Amino acid sequence: MAREDPDTAIAFLDDATRPKAPKIEGVTPAQRRQGKRLALIHDYHLSQMNEVRWVMEQVEAGAQSAATLLEAISSLQMAANYRLFGNLCGQECQMLTAHHTIEDYSIFPLLRHGSDGLTKVVDRLSQEHLIIHQLLEALEDKAVNAVNEPGAETFSELKAAFLALDRVVRSHFGYEQEEMEEALGYFGIPL
Repeated sequence: MAREDPDTAIAFLDDATRPKAPKIEGVTPAQRRQGKRLALIHDYHLSQMNEVRWVMEQVEAGAQSAATLLEAISSLQMAANYRLFGNLCGQECQMLTAHHTIEDYSIFPLLRHGSDGLTKVVDRLSQEHLIIHQLLEALEDKAVNAVNEPGAETFSELKAAFLALDRVVRSHFGYEQEEMEEALGYFGIPL
């Protein structure tokens, strides 16, 4: 599968190109609360992304200070830090993939029976899941490179891949929460 250019993926997530779900009349406060549960799930993933970002910043700080130390010691410490970052990131990548798989195969099919406008939103969200998956694969490739060849260039590539994924995930989550809240509660989708 050809990898999506992160810049192309980010441009695809432009709000102007995203369909809007029609308002659903008669949504009760209880249904709206049910729909807000998705935001709680997303908050968990975002906290994990924040942790990955923090570890990445620590690795970056270590890489900068390691340049003043003996080359051999610096390389060993940098490699260990990259592995730590890769393990943490790998765990979140797996959880995010599982989250999207649940949405694609368990939640979205139930919502496709709603209005045509809601179906367009669900279809768009599914397309965005594919882009996020491609960005996850690109991030994994960059993490492997950074572990195998620790250095400023491979770390910079890893950081760029993570930041692209982070921007896309945050944008996607915001769009999904805004457009799905009413429908999730109204149709009684269990979360």
